[in-house]
Amino acid sequence: MNNLFDKGNFVKINNHFMSEGIEVLQQVSKVQEKYNKHDTDTFINELRDSICGYYLGFDLVNTEKHGFDCKNSTTNKYLEVKSASFSANSWSATFNDTTLEKAESFTNNSLYLALAIWKNASDLLFICFGQHPEIGKYLKGKIEDFNNQKSKRSTQTISLTKLIFDYNFKILTTKSKEDLLQILITKNSTFKKINPEIILSLNEFKEI
Repeated sequence: MNNLFDKGNFVKINNHFMSEGIEVLQQVSKVQEKYNKHDTDTFINELRDSICGYYLGFDLVNTEKHGFDCKNSTTNKYLEVKSASFSANSWSATFNDTTLEKAESFTNNSLYLALAIWKNASDLLFICFGQHPEIGKYLKGKIEDFNNQKSKRSTQTISLTKLIFDYNFKILTTKSKEDLLQILITKNSTFKKINPEIILSLNEFKEI
């Protein structure tokens, strides 16, 4: 028998969880109706992109599927936002079906990358952000490997550790610096080597 039938953790449906969850979703639905944002995944993505863009000094958010997520109308800088869950085994920026054109864009100093770490639906812990031309080269190489059938996956990932230690990204924290540093070290002891100067508070940050 297909071993997929042996996978999963099936538990009894929790009526309290279901009823409380429906109440929350009904409130979300009201906001979706008000702003004419009917696709729930798109709604969440746009909301999170808007929050990250706002903190990093971008005033425009992209409401379409294609293109980059945010733009600064004054500087003409762009931002690509990736999100990861606090509870994930590892924190990484994930690129799904990235085109060669988009990969090449990451070699341009007009484009920034942000990896936002969220606890639950709305608690933004921190944003790792920056730019480095090697990101574009890395993505391009992975896409070419996939196109040449050297790789079975069209998904590329860049870990938080790589963004910080290899690409010299900074961190904008919504918590105290001390609390964030402890969160990072608890997640991965490698962060004991982090330079505390790359961690910026909201008050210290100057927009891109």
